[in-house]
Amino acid sequence: MSASANVTGSISAPGFLAKYQALLQAALRASLASSAPTLGTMLRYHMGWETTDGVPTQASSGKGLRPALCLFTCEAVGGSPDEAMAAAVALELIHNFSLIHDDIQDLDLERHGRQTVWAVWGKPKALVAGNTMRTYADITLHQLQESGTTPESTLEVLRVLTECCLELIEGQFLDLTFESRLDVAPEEYLDMVSRKTGALIEAAMHLGAVLGGAETSQVNALARCGRLLGLAFQARDDVLGIWGDTEVLGKATGADIRRKKKSLPVVFALTKANKSQRKRLEALYIAPEELGDVAVEEVMGILDNLDAHGYAQSVAEEMEAKATTTAKEAELGPDASASLNELANFMVRRDH
Repeated sequence: MSASANVTGSISAPGFLAKYQALLQAALRASLASSAPTLGTMLRYHMGWETTDGVPTQASSGKGLRPALCLFTCEAVGGSPDEAMAAAVALELIHNFSLIHDDIQDLDLERHGRQTVWAVWGKPKALVAGNTMRTYADITLHQLQESGTTPESTLEVLRVLTECCLELIEGQFLDLTFESRLDVAPEEYLDMVSRKTGALIEAAMHLGAVLGGAETSQVNALARCGRLLGLAFQARDDVLGIWGDTEVLGKATGADIRRKKKSLPVVFALTKANKSQRKRLEALYIAPEELGDVAVEEVMGILDNLDAHGYAQSVAEEMEAKATTTAKEAELGPDASASLNELANFMVRRDH
């Protein structure tokens, strides 16, 4: 298999995602409408709704996968999307709080083709902006009881989101510790990803099921499905971060290698490399500066030689298969099952 195989396909996002993303927009915008002037501009800028001067715009933003998955799951088990709207908004705010802080820690200057919050306003203010985004997630959850959610379900939502946030932060901490290590095993990496990426996607399906009135067995099956989908999603992200199409992603091929990210293909290569390959990889990854074009090509050559692309994609597809098998335990209706399978397929074969 060539390095570009299964990367530049034209598979589209499932149509039902757009339905839930559209339902979410008004509630999401309302959640940040009352922010203090400059701070509010920072938050809405990050979301792609305003320029740095507070002028309304519509820049590229994220996929909105997590909140859409929450609303979908709620409806799939027999509920109404409105019943899960507050939780869906909170999930998206928590996700974006983590992105603002990740950009600071990773020193990323751009996200979705725009300067990151810290690159515009500086790290101290960006830290405050991230914390504010997280606080608005909590405030949004006040709407649960106002909309008639039972106290028991409200407490379950709070528990799941609190534990999810802790896992997400633990995952980011592990990711940061991996930066100075060259002996990270693929199993360690997947444990980190399970926390950093999987926890929030699990929470999306867990909360949607709870608020849709699902039985406990359904809730548990869908939550496990979400965790596995998170692993599949990240493994595919790692493939795209190295071999993705430049025009589609808006960043150069090998971008993650240039920044020396310890993504799944690199972790695999460091584990499987022969003595000379490992020695060369270690020399390049120990150096403090970003890798230049020649070094990027050299690393990609080693990854291709070891079929690191094939390995990472196989992990994504393995997790997809486990997720769809687990979802069967929830005994969803045929339409919901087909939609979930379509989403899982998109998550591991997308080109963006």
